[in-house]
Amino acid sequence: MKKDVSHSSVDSKMKLMESFGQDSAQRPYFARISDTPMADAFARKAVVHAGLGGKPVPEEERPRVWQALAQTPRRGKTTAYIHIPFCETRCLYCGFFGNPANEENQNAYVDALVKEMAAASDSPMVNSWPVHAVYLGGGTPTALSTRDLKKVLQAARQYLPLANDCEITVEGRVFGFGEDKIAACIDGGANRFSIGVQTFDTKIRQSVGRIQGIREIIACLNALKATDQAAVIIDLIYGLPGQTMETWEKDLDTFMGLEIDGVDLYQLIRFPGGKLDRAIADQKVPPVADRPMRAAMFERGGAIMEQARYRRLSIDHWGRTFRERNLYNRFMKAKTDCLGFGSGAGGFMNGYGYFLEGNLKKYLDRAGWEKPLVHMMKPDETEPLIRIVAGELEMGRINLKTAGAPLDMDMESVFRPLVSQWEQAGLVSLSKGWMTLTRAGEFWQTNLAQGMIDFYKEIVK
Repeated sequence: MKKDVSHSSVDSKMKLMESFGQDSAQRPYFARISDTPMADAFARKAVVHAGLGGKPVPEEERPRVWQALAQTPRRGKTTAYIHIPFCETRCLYCGFFGNPANEENQNAYVDALVKEMAAASDSPMVNSWPVHAVYLGGGTPTALSTRDLKKVLQAARQYLPLANDCEITVEGRVFGFGEDKIAACIDGGANRFSIGVQTFDTKIRQSVGRIQGIREIIACLNALKATDQAAVIIDLIYGLPGQTMETWEKDLDTFMGLEIDGVDLYQLIRFPGGKLDRAIADQKVPPVADRPMRAAMFERGGAIMEQARYRRLSIDHWGRTFRERNLYNRFMKAKTDCLGFGSGAGGFMNGYGYFLEGNLKKYLDRAGWEKPLVHMMKPDETEPLIRIVAGELEMGRINLKTAGAPLDMDMESVFRPLVSQWEQAGLVSLSKGWMTLTRAGEFWQTNLAQGMIDFYKEIVK
């Protein structure tokens, strides 16, 4: 991807862009200049990190491409994602519901999942280098039975070359997650729990499909903490229907009173036309917070965490203790290699993205006999740059003097017009080559990551 982007070519592009008046409608990576950048810098907020782009691999080519990838040894940081596509209930805001929890289907699924992992274990793609973080996600992994939870975790330890300090996360929810399942997870090697609390406000929780009340939540979190064998993390969402700044601050106070290891502070992601939108239209739940309110909640959340001396591990993630490392999420945001297993799972290997069969019956028919691929993407030529930009901005800064060295790119010169405009808009500050996001820039961080990629693609056309 080493393209010659000279100072003169950048300067000529900058003059061209100035002729457009840096109009965000024509150059959407430029920010609006206003007194309220937190709320108004862009017309809409990106909900995912800068995409990997690329083109689909034709179906007839997938087996050949996959075999080539499977025979290529890995190097560098690697994660493994194991998907558990079952939930007891479907939350209004969720876009990832797969299958209702059913013990018979779950038993069959776990057997097939283990076969898939075993079949891959002898390939150089899997066994050539340590795996540094494993994540059981979903769906709801804790919807599995005690036996199946332990079986999946033991399979990960048996079939993946886990690093000595591998972070092994079980994602879950409070409902049905009792002491027997907690013990099974720990016996299986889990050393991190990520619990989807979303809010401690029982009324708001139940209005969006969460079942348990605050007493049950606190009891579960205290039970996890009492084991003293794993990091305990929760998710809290801001912008939920009926949520106010007062209830958001109360959620943060409740979290800090528990003295667990960390928290993700997420903005509500709405899926257009989904169950939440329909419930709001039917006046079954109150409207969600508008963008200025979400921006204010983001700002307030960050201020409270800083005042309490929590360590910021990424834009959205905060740690109280050094037990919490947040490795999986940090590696994934930097687009490191990821081994994907299970129905509906995605992975990423040597620049290729891939997705596995999401239909449970079709997955059960294929797993163990072949990798149940349904989609693959060839790497975009900017993929190495995406890794750098997405990973660095997730930490709230990037050293433009040094970050481009692996690509033989002078990022200070390449991105000067864009970064200067963002500084004028109040999204970043510049000092000795470092571009550091302001609080407003942190709120719009995914827009900035995508903006750098889009800007680069335009100037090298």
